Order: sequence, then C-alpha cells, then structure tokens
Amino acid sequence: MEATSPLAAPVLVVGGGAVGFCCALRLLEAGFKDVTLIAAKFSGIPSKTTAGIFRPDYLGNTDPVRVVQWGLSTRLHLQRLHRQLGSDSGIACVNHQEVYHLEGNPGADDPGPILPQVMPGFRPMTAFELATHCPSADGGWSYTSFVVEGSRYLPWLQERAESLGLRVIQQKVEGGAPGTLAFCKAAAAIAERPTCAVTVVNACGVHGGPECRNVRGQFVLVDAPYVKVALGEYSPRDRTRPTYIIPRRGHVVLGCTYLYDDNDTEVRDATSTDIVNRCAEFVPELKTARVISEVVCLRPGRKEGVRLDTSARVGRFTVVSCYGHGGAGISLAWGCAGEVAQRVGAAAADAVGLSTGSSASRL
Repeated sequence: MEATSPLAAPVLVVGGGAVGFCCALRLLEAGFKDVTLIAAKFSGIPSKTTAGIFRPDYLGNTDPVRVVQWGLSTRLHLQRLHRQLGSDSGIACVNHQEVYHLEGNPGADDPGPILPQVMPGFRPMTAFELATHCPSADGGWSYTSFVVEGSRYLPWLQERAESLGLRVIQQKVEGGAPGTLAFCKAAAAIAERPTCAVTVVNACGVHGGPECRNVRGQFVLVDAPYVKVALGEYSPRDRTRPTYIIPRRGHVVLGCTYLYDDNDTEVRDATSTDIVNRCAEFVPELKTARVISEVVCLRPGRKEGVRLDTSARVGRFTVVSCYGHGGAGISLAWGCAGEVAQRVGAAAADAVGLSTGSSASRL
C-alpha cells in the first residue's frame, strides 16, 4: 500500500556506522514514521575504532562551504550531548593544541578555510604553549574540541532512535552495488517493504560506491591519566603519518597512520613503535606508558570527498547517498544527516505526489 503522507513513506538506511545511525535518528526526529536501518555488522566498524576527535578535515575535494555547515551543526549537537549526558554518551570536551613544522613542508602554516570557522576559540598557539608541548614546532593553533568515543556514542544513537520507533536489522544487503535497482529491491525485501515507494539512504561507508578506498589507520591505546590536553600534528611532511594524542575517559589514544589502499587489519609492531616515539615528542613520559591495546581501522576514503546527493528516481526507489567521509565521519555525521533528512523529505513528497497523481488518473 502506498503512503498517503510523506512522513509515512518508508525509509531504509543501509549502514551501521555513525553516519547511518545519525541519519536514522534525524529522520525519526523529523517525524518519519517508518524508518529501518540495515547493516551487515555493528562491531569493528571505523566509527567505534577511530580516535574520534571532532576536527573536520581529510575530506578530499569536498566543498568547504558544505563542510562548514555540516561541522557547525555537528558541533552544536555534541555540545548539547556533553551538557545533557556528559561522558556517558561518549562525548567529552577537550582543549586541543595543533602544531606544524615548515621545513620541507610548505603551506603547513595555512589552516585552510574550515577549521577557523568550525573549531571554537580557534587562535594561534602562544610561544609558551609551543615551548611546553612541542619546542621544535614552528607554530600551531589552539581550539576547543570534543572527543567522541564511538563505543558509547553509537549505542546512545541506537537507543535514542529505537525509542522513536527505529527498526534495526542485522543482515547484509546483497544482489547489486549500493544505489542500484537490484540493491534497493534487496534492501526493501529485507525490510519487508516489497511494493510501496521507498527512499533508500546509502550510508555504506567504504562500500558506498566503486570509487571508495580503504584508508588504513593504526592506533595505540595507553594508560596515561596525566594527559589532559589533546595534541597533534595533522599535516606533517609525510602525510601518511599524522600524529595525535587524544585523552579519553579510560585511556589515551596515540595515533596514527593514513595509508590509502592498504587493507591490512593486522597490527604492525614497527608502526606502533613509530607512533609511540612520535607522540613522545609531545609528551616524553609516553615512552614508558603502559600499552592497553593496539587497534587497526579501515576508514572510508574517497578522493572526491563526501558524496551527499539525491539520485534520479529508479522505479519506485529514490536513493540519497551519504558516504566518503574518510576520517571525519564522527565530525560531520550529525550535520550530514540533517541534509539527508531534508532530501528524504523532498523525495518522499515527490513520491506521494506521483502516487496520488497515478491514483487520480485511474479514477
């Protein structure tokens, strides 16, 4: 049976990461009544294994204007969660000091158009701050940020969405590439929506499209309660080896690597040693910190950056794509999901209009 109201039209979100759950929740909060999230797995995904620092960057050719919009929306969401629920939701506020070295690294002193607009309190680091945290650096910036622990944040998103009526189905959607008619039909069959007009949200991460690429990251989690400030160098001369130190509630994350087309999920001892040594340039005491665990994640990279658009209607399906966030999924998920909800609303309104028109023509 066709929906008679746009908000009653079925929506299928495919993808179980932060982007997928944020999309589902924002759709439900916007008033949609029939939202189903389908994912092959919910553990070991990048949203739960990355450092999770709010800092929208590494986004390919994504339009900076859109990134600023998505980032500001996500920032406000994280601020509200921090105030209302604290670290139980996985959100903690932290001061972040970011440095750069200029030797052999021209342009490292340019923060670009996004960070100064999105990061609260963005300013140059003082000489004292540089001498304290990284004396070899040529400069840096200080700003407020949020640490987002995916292992707490995603369960909060799911619980909140389910309280509003979300159906969650753990099953792999097979039969075609994401966004194709075969894929949409398979997702609709899983959700038991085989006949009515449906909007499908492609939030499949690295599987979102053939142009996506894995970006390997490795991290070392250590016991270092003396670290109270987030520190990092995100644009070093070797862009495959950004360095950062992210304090969490129960441990500190040391990172990392950014290796395109590297699908290896095994921990590399030499890489862990290199990460610890690089982080010890900021905090020498980290050399002897107790290692809790080592983690590898495969981020959903895309050279063109984030894809967020609406495809032409195919049969009874409209596809809204939202993938390719690289290492910034946590930083942009809520803001992107807001645009997804708007696009789904427009698609559902069109579908209901088409259905009404077709019914009228049969009278």
